[in-house]
Amino acid sequence: MKDYEKFLKEAESLSHKYASIYFNVELEALSMPFWSWDEIQKGLALRQEWEVDESLIPFYGDWHDLFCLDKNTGEIVALNDEREVLCTWASVKDFISCLSEKEIVYDDESMEGGVHHFGDSHGA
Repeated sequence: MKDYEKFLKEAESLSHKYASIYFNVELEALSMPFWSWDEIQKGLALRQEWEVDESLIPFYGDWHDLFCLDKNTGEIVALNDEREVLCTWASVKDFISCLSEKEIVYDDESMEGGVHHFGDSHGA
């Protein structure tokens, strides 16, 4: 974890600049803030309860859908509630390059089906 501590300590600040992420080629809204360093530390103790592999360090999500840093490979992994890998980024640098300042505005019609976010594989 020492190798990635700088990124993890600064992850919370990404929320101030970025509103969305290119996720499997589509721009998806970031619907919640990135976690603080304290939240990341507390999250380490919750991995087993939430069935998250010990090699993964969660830093974004609601525990149903997560972005995690793989401390063994340096990859960023997006997991859904079933802990299936939805998307991976080869490095922190690749992950950050997919973040976007563009805000996603949903019109009323698309909101009727529910808000789509990265873990919502069936669209609503």
